[in-house]
Amino acid sequence: MLLLNTLSATQLAPAYGQSSSAGVSISANFEGGRLGQVTQVSNNRWQCALLGETDSENRNRQASWYYFRVDGSKDQPLTIELTDLVGEYNYRYGTIPVSAEIRPVISYDQTTWRHLTDDEVQWNDADTTLMLSFTPQHNTVWVAHLVPYTNQTLGQLLDTYQSRSEVELDTMGVTPEERPLLLLTVTNPEIPISQKKVVWLMARQHSWEAGTSYVMEGLIRYLLDSNKGRTLLDQMVFKLISISDPDGVARGGVRFNAFGHDLNRNWDYVITKEMPEIKAQKQAIKKWLAQDHPIDLFVTLHNTKADFVEGPDQPEGHKLWKEMAQSLSMASEKGLRVMKASTTAGKPGRMTVFQGLWSEFKIPAFLIEMNVGKVEKPNRHRTVEDWLAIGPKLAEAVKIATSD
Repeated sequence: MLLLNTLSATQLAPAYGQSSSAGVSISANFEGGRLGQVTQVSNNRWQCALLGETDSENRNRQASWYYFRVDGSKDQPLTIELTDLVGEYNYRYGTIPVSAEIRPVISYDQTTWRHLTDDEVQWNDADTTLMLSFTPQHNTVWVAHLVPYTNQTLGQLLDTYQSRSEVELDTMGVTPEERPLLLLTVTNPEIPISQKKVVWLMARQHSWEAGTSYVMEGLIRYLLDSNKGRTLLDQMVFKLISISDPDGVARGGVRFNAFGHDLNRNWDYVITKEMPEIKAQKQAIKKWLAQDHPIDLFVTLHNTKADFVEGPDQPEGHKLWKEMAQSLSMASEKGLRVMKASTTAGKPGRMTVFQGLWSEFKIPAFLIEMNVGKVEKPNRHRTVEDWLAIGPKLAEAVKIATSD
């Protein structure tokens, strides 16, 4: 497959850096990096504004992603104040997606990450800022909102399984920046589709929600590397979209594509030229249905400040919630959240993918939101290992949700 070059080639987001007299510098000029204006306040204290992102109407500013690199700070106490955090969500001003509850992560190699501790963060409610204070143990340290999952990460995963007979990789279309929109099919090809249940899973409609890509990787590894997973492939077809917005992931985007459109808000009103991602994904679904193949369940994965399942009031959704709640100790005990008809009442082009697929095709389509804050069990923020471990549980949950 050798997808790394086409997936990760990027037009980098505007990033600012400034070097101090002591040689400390801050930058975000790499895949997935994103940061606004950087200002040195004192020798070891910096203010870093979040660049954020607005939509095609210059509304709904989202400031829920940052990922940057600090050089030259080994063994020096470092204070970074994150500013410009206030945004707008669904035309409601005042949302603050970055807070003390969502703990930043740091890494010295972009492979092993840890959350900052209670002693290393301080929230200032009056100024709406988040202050990070720690002493780097190495000359270079990366700081991010969540553990990043880039196009390169996905490319490496897909290259691992390129020779497997259970894996088929297709390109549904291309993004505005001409990256491939990938659709991965995982099943036992020797058993006819007519004898299996079909599940579509989608992640990263919003590029900042990196935890969802780790869940997808955990699911893929479970299906292909474990005996239980391979047994599922005799019974099910998995159609997987691991990164729905590769342009956003590459540039360190937040929520909107290159034309400023939310890829989870326009499934009832697709502008082909400006929303090629939704167009391609929707066409792939239509093509599948036109071949007389079923879609027994559709699930889109997202990250927010809570765990819950939402969708139409259908048996598949209630079973999905029950299985996920039992396996993930989800904080919500209220069961399936029954969806509204549209995200913003009275405004066209605001249906989510699960609203749109249910409305147009009566596909039982659901949203799974997963908490990026501290979770009850294991009483901490989720690590990469925790995100990956959700994948096998999700695979088993969708099996039960589609059972007769």
